[in-house]
Amino acid sequence: MSHHFVLSDFENVQFTDIGSLKPGECRIKVFIGQNQTKLPVELFEALRPFGADADLVRITGAGPNALDFHIAYYIGRLAIEFPSSTFTIISADTGFDPLIKHLATQNISSKRINKIPAAPKQVAPTPVAKKAVVVKKAAIKNVIVTVLPATKQPTKTVAPASATAAQTAEVIKRLKGMVSSRPKRMVTLRSSIKAWFKPVLTEKQLAAVIKSLSDGKKIVVDGAKVIYAL
Repeated sequence: MSHHFVLSDFENVQFTDIGSLKPGECRIKVFIGQNQTKLPVELFEALRPFGADADLVRITGAGPNALDFHIAYYIGRLAIEFPSSTFTIISADTGFDPLIKHLATQNISSKRINKIPAAPKQVAPTPVAKKAVVVKKAAIKNVIVTVLPATKQPTKTVAPASATAAQTAEVIKRLKGMVSSRPKRMVTLRSSIKAWFKPVLTEKQLAAVIKSLSDGKKIVVDGAKVIYAL
């Protein structure tokens, strides 16, 4: 399965909104330096709609090109794991350009941009001129109206068990497609599952899905951690 991966050099280009990037259309990895201990709250709010498709990667070690080497490593790893995927590097560092040229010789599609493209502006529709409507008064005749008693329509209900089964199947499908970026903690898994459904699952529905995954041996909960057996 191929994906569009966006790898952000957050030491070089810092952002607080996702611009034209849309959840479901790409996977984002934000690389932060070993000494970057403070991150803007707006960054997390911008990444929240992406759920498990957004990830923070703190690099190990410090140096002029330490973060660049980490991004290069992840591109190679993801290109093998997800063939035919495309890669976009967000950085103003032109040192990535030789890497991008080499990737092209290996049939790996990649590019570098200085910043996230801004979301397209919404153009207000041109107001339509209203036409005058002339209403002619018609003669009112005697009309007899018969009101019949309302018949109660049967209420359609969805069996909770079948709804939970369908929701669980969707969650398993998404988790199988993630492999390397599955949530490692229960709190992250819960927030990701909520973001995958519209409308968002209630706490009762979410608990039912988590229980279904556990009962089906798809996950093992170890304290705050989650182990997968998909």
